[in-house]
Amino acid sequence: MQDPVRQRILARIGIQSWQLRRPQLLAGKESEAATEASLGDALPSGKLWVRAQTLPSPALLDDVCRLLGIAPHEVSLLSGIPEQATPPLLWLTEPDPRWPQALICSLSPDAAGKRALWQQLRQRLPVHQENGAL
Repeated sequence: MQDPVRQRILARIGIQSWQLRRPQLLAGKESEAATEASLGDALPSGKLWVRAQTLPSPALLDDVCRLLGIAPHEVSLLSGIPEQATPPLLWLTEPDPRWPQALICSLSPDAAGKRALWQQLRQRLPVHQENGAL
């Protein structure tokens, strides 16, 4: 809080107290805006999040996307998952107890890996779509 005598003197010469604090106020607003922007940027917009270094092969990704009813451009590649995130659907290459509902499959699965992925995807499909194959 400023001294009332100082405030009166500053007011007489046309300087209001808020003008003296303006750089501090702006610094607070800028850091708040940067935090909000970083939170917004940290959360991907895709319907399927893949936590890996690269995406799976285009053929496998197209099959999975078609089965889920999404387009390949709706897949987001992540190196890590932000703590506050709630992924719509998550694909991990290794199990993680924090994400029990995630799809678990390597990015280049063998036949057994594809069958396991198919079984995981099948649990997420409406009944009328279960007749297709990966």
